[in-house]
Amino acid sequence: MYQDRFGKKWWKGNLHTHTTCSDGRKTPEEVIRLYREAGYDFLALTDHWAPSEGGEKNGMLLLAGCEYDAGSQATEPGIYHIVSIGAKRTPDLLKSPSLEPQQVLDAVHDAGGFAILAHPAWSLNRPEQIERLRGVDASEIYNTMSGNPWNGRRADSSVILDMVSAAGTLIPCVASDDAHFYTGEQCRSFVWVQADELKEDALLDALRQGRFYASQGPQMELSLERGRLRVRCTPAQNILFYSDQVWSPFRSVAGENLTEAEYLLCPGETFLRVEVIDKEGRIAWSSPISAEKLR
Repeated sequence: MYQDRFGKKWWKGNLHTHTTCSDGRKTPEEVIRLYREAGYDFLALTDHWAPSEGGEKNGMLLLAGCEYDAGSQATEPGIYHIVSIGAKRTPDLLKSPSLEPQQVLDAVHDAGGFAILAHPAWSLNRPEQIERLRGVDASEIYNTMSGNPWNGRRADSSVILDMVSAAGTLIPCVASDDAHFYTGEQCRSFVWVQADELKEDALLDALRQGRFYASQGPQMELSLERGRLRVRCTPAQNILFYSDQVWSPFRSVAGENLTEAEYLLCPGETFLRVEVIDKEGRIAWSSPISAEKLR
C-alpha cells in the first residue's frame, strides 16, 4: 500500500492467478504465501471453472474469482477468456462449445461480479469483436503469462485496446500475472486500487468506480485541466501519451528521473492514455480517458 500526496490509500493486488485447483502448479496456500511475501495486499484465485471464495486467508485478503472461457478459435467470434471478480454466488454457466462470451458477461453480472476480458492479444480478439460485447468492466492491457518465455510475445494488448478506444469504446485497464508455472511470471504485473480500507466491499466498489490503474511497479497520478493532461509519477525514463491521432508533437517525454509531464490535447483527439516506464523497463498504464473530460 502507498499513500498519494492527498493521503489516499492505494492497495496492490493481482486479479488473475491459477493454482492446483485447475492448471496451476502450486496449491492455493503456496500461491497466497508467495504473493503475501512479495508485499501484495489482496489477491484473486481465478482457476478455470473453479470459483474461489473471498475473505481473509493466511494473512491475505482474497477476492472471489474464477476464469471462464467461451467460443472457439475455429468459429466466429473466436475464443474469449473472462475473469469474474467478487461474484456473490456462482454464475449460472455450463461449460459448452456453444457458450458465447456475451452469455458469460451477463451471467457474471447477474451473480454480482466484475467482468475482466483476459489477454485479448493472446486470444486474438479483434477490436470489432470486443466493441460488440456489452458489460466488459475492464480488460487486461498486459498479461505476464502471455509473454516470452512462458508463451509467445502477446503479453501486451495495448494496440488492440487503443483501436477499441479509437472506435469509441473506452475500457478500463488492468494488468495481471495469470501465473500458472511459477517460474518467474508471478508477482510482476498488478493493479493499484484506491480505497479507504482494505476490505472486499471497498475494493470492489473502487473497481466498479474505475479507481485503479495497471502497473509493474511505477506509481502515477493524473490530473485533468482544460485542454491538458498532467502526469506526476515515481522516477521514470519515459512518459508516453497515446490517442487516436497517429502523430503529435507531445507524444513522448524522455529523460532521467522524470517525475512529471503534461500533454496538450490536439484537435480531433477523442481519448488519451498514459504509460510511465522506469529505468528497469517496468510500466504503469492508465485507462483510456475521454477527451471530453479535458475540454
